[in-house]
This record gives sequence, C-alpha cells and structure tokens, in this order.
Amino acid sequence: MTETATFNLWTESWIMVETTTGAIETVGIEALLLDAGRYRALYDPSPLVVVAIHRLLTAILQDVIRPARKHDLVVLWQGDTFPREPIQAFGRAYAPRFDIFSADAPLLQSADIPREPEKRGQGKSVGYLLEELTAGTGVTHYNHLYEDDLCLCAACCARGLLSIPAFASSGGAGIKPSINGVPPIYVLPGGETLYYSLIASLTTPAYQPKAADRERDAPWWRRDPVIGKKQEVARVGYLYSLTFPARRVRLHPEPMTRPCSRCGRTTVWGASEMVYEMGESRPGDAPFWQDPFAAYRLHPEATTPTPPTPVRPVEGRAVWREFAALFLPHELAGGKFIRPAIIDQIELVVADLPDRSTDLVPFRTIGLRTDMKMKIFEWESSGFLIVPHVLNDPVTGIKVTQGLEFAAKCEGILKGMYGRYFDGASTQFPGVAVKGPAVVRAQMTQRYWQRLGDGFRQWLLGFGPSADVDALFEAWLETVVGVGGDAFREAAEQLYSGNSTALVCEAAINHCRNGLISYRYKLYPKELNHD
Repeated sequence: MTETATFNLWTESWIMVETTTGAIETVGIEALLLDAGRYRALYDPSPLVVVAIHRLLTAILQDVIRPARKHDLVVLWQGDTFPREPIQAFGRAYAPRFDIFSADAPLLQSADIPREPEKRGQGKSVGYLLEELTAGTGVTHYNHLYEDDLCLCAACCARGLLSIPAFASSGGAGIKPSINGVPPIYVLPGGETLYYSLIASLTTPAYQPKAADRERDAPWWRRDPVIGKKQEVARVGYLYSLTFPARRVRLHPEPMTRPCSRCGRTTVWGASEMVYEMGESRPGDAPFWQDPFAAYRLHPEATTPTPPTPVRPVEGRAVWREFAALFLPHELAGGKFIRPAIIDQIELVVADLPDRSTDLVPFRTIGLRTDMKMKIFEWESSGFLIVPHVLNDPVTGIKVTQGLEFAAKCEGILKGMYGRYFDGASTQFPGVAVKGPAVVRAQMTQRYWQRLGDGFRQWLLGFGPSADVDALFEAWLETVVGVGGDAFREAAEQLYSGNSTALVCEAAINHCRNGLISYRYKLYPKELNHD
C-alpha cells in the first residue's frame, strides 16, 4: 500500500452516539457539533472514553464560543443548536491538527518522533493507551490477550489518545499522573440532548481553575506539536489542561489486515505499536489545580497547610454515598468538600431560566479506581437525576447530608452487632458458639448499601420547592432502619446450624433491629410526633 496513513477525527466517523430515537450512529467531530441536537448522548463500552471525548468536545466549543459571562450561556440554553459558521471556521483553521497519523502534527503526539520506526516489533504495545487492555503488568478488565497480539483500529487509537489527559495515572518510577493527579471522579452534566450536555459543560472564566494561565492558554491545535520528555510545565491554561499531553506518544501506523482487538472493526490504517513515554507534568510545588468537573476533599484537621485532594473511587463504597461531596455546596457538605465548579455555574444559569427551574438535571459520574500508584482495579460509572432545588436549598442540603451520615452510622451498628453475637463466644448463651465468617459480614454490608442506593435516588426526586422536607427525611430514616434490619436478618439466617444456634441468631436479629430503632430516635427524637 503506497497511500499516506491518515485518520482525521474532524471528518472521519469515529464517535459513537445514541440518537434521540435510540439508534447508535458513528460520526466525526464536525458532524456531531453541527447536529448535536439530534443526539441524546455519547456512547462507548468504556466510560473512560466517554469522559475523554466529552472533554475534547468541551475544549473545542470553549475555544469556538469563548463564553465570557453568564448571559452568554443563558443565550445558548435558550437555543437548541450551536452556531454553524464559527464551528465551520474552526474546522477550516484547525481540522488538519486532528489527524492522528499526520506526518508533521499528529493529534496529541510528539511530531519530533519518527512516524515510522527504525525496526518493527521494538516499540510499546498500543495496549498501553487503554486501561481495559492488557499491556505490561497492567490488570485487564475483560480482554485476555498477549500485548504483542494487540492491534487497534484508528478509531480506538484515537479513543486511547484522548483518555490520556483525564486518566493517565502514576505508572512506576518517573511516570507521573496527568494534570488532575491520580484520576478523580468526573461529574459530567447531561441533558435531553447532547447539545444541552455540552453547553452545561462550558465555563466562564470565573468557574475555571484559579491557577489557570489566562494569558498563554493553548489547546493542542494551537500549540507546537512536540511533547517534551519528562518536561515540567509551570504555566497551564484551562484549554491546555483539557488536552494535557501527560504522555509522549507516537503511533506507528500500519495497514490493517485483522480486526481491531478492542472493537472488532477494521479501518484502512491501524496500529499495533508506538512510542510511549513520560510526557508533561506540573511541578511538585505548583498551585492547587481545581478541575471544574471534579470534587475535592478539604483537610481542616491537618496541622500543616494541605491542598485539597480530589474525591476518588473507594473500594466497596458506592459513588452515591459521595453525593454530598459531589453535588452539595461547601457549607452544606459539612465544610469538608468543594463540589465541582461546573455545578455551581449550572445552578446560577438555570436560575435565569424560569422554564427550566424545575426540570430534572441529569449527571453522570465516572471514575477509575487505582492503588494511587500503578495498579488499575476498575472503573465506576453512575447516574443521577437531580431537582435543581437540591443543589442550593440549605434545608434540603442539610437533610441529605444528615441522611447519608445516619446510614453510615447504622452500618457501624450492623457490624458491631455481627461481631458481638457471631465472634464465636457469645456471653449471653454460654456453651453456644456461632462463628460468622468475614465473607458473610461483607455480603451483609454490601447488600445493605446496594438496597439503600436504589432508594436514595428515588428519595432525592421528592425534594422539590414545595416538598415536605421533614416528612421526606423521616421516610429515609425508616428506610435505613428497615433495610439495615433486613440485611442483618438475612446474614444471621445464613448462620443457622441447629436449634441452639437459632436462639443466638434470633436474639441477635431482635437486638440489632431494636438497636437501629433506638439510635434513630436518639438522634432525631422530634420525629416521634409524626408516628
């Protein structure tokens, strides 16, 4: 094959989208932006890729529209399509910079590295681009292949490249994470169409990182296409951050003769190997970087000044339990968290749109759980439908925070009762030993939180402007007590082994349920008059 390798993301069809009729289509960047109202949402088997593409589209629109004040966003919210001419003008100026196989300016790659390797078979596997693929010592999610056998189509190469700015994590000696550090939980606004999801993601300067350089802000398509190896970058603009080249990469394109190892499709050109090294990072003493799509944990108890740290996925902890940190204002989240700045802006914009003030606002949360070093364990993706009132009403915020704290305390009661009765040496029943395996206790707490999660999202939908907050709060307390008692009972029933152990188990079940009820009324005695 003598033709030149090329795959331009501006015009090629590579982004999977769900249409408003439920069909899945594949489109290029320009087609998507010009017709965003036709599509309901981005789609990809990997939620990490959804984040990556969402942030790229946000960066492009941010550069095209450049909203300076809230009114600019209100005007966009009142429409249903992006202005065509500015997008087409952007394409005329920068479309060549979106070719991932370009000889002199490949997208998110270092053009000083030769496109063709000196010798095939000595580069890095393209599996390093995507967390779900096996490469090196990485953990695989659902693909079981040797890294040398991997071959990616051009579209999947692009998806991997775009994931680097948001999800590049620590990877051994000298391999630093991207601009947000070890990846946080990202909160993406949704909407009835992709158009509204994207305009909800645009920010005015007031809601961009305070540490962002506003004088020299160059996204990838307006900067030199060379990535310094292990280069520290002191001055970073907001658009720069959305396309931050944390890895120094150069794909080695080759004609595709076999299906893509990830999606099974075939493009004219693909890649199986590349150069993949440490790229850019911020200095260790750089000021705190607050990504608008991430929440942060404060450290008021620290004895020395400690910068906020991103809220990240935690093993065994469902994302909805971080609701206060992710969605409530700082003062309503116990003063311990900073919610994503994008939510602060959405709240203010929606307040100027009376016809949308009661519309449910959809959000998607996506995170990658690691060991804070080089091990990748799993990704997490959740969705929330939220009444705008919940995002700013003090009374509602306090009740939601208290409800989450109450559920966490009740988990402690379940564990305490389990240990008291099922540690193999009950003092209430001498001579009768019931030994509860740790796995049963773990299943009990998992069952408890899973069932509460189903109810929590429904509970949130009730908090409208005219809601009876006290009645809703009491209903949540009763739900927590009921779910906790049932989870403990089911765990205890697994430990029955005869009449003697049944006595211990029944006593434990009754004691646990009474303990939950007593704790509920100890904390909130005023609710008694509602019974």
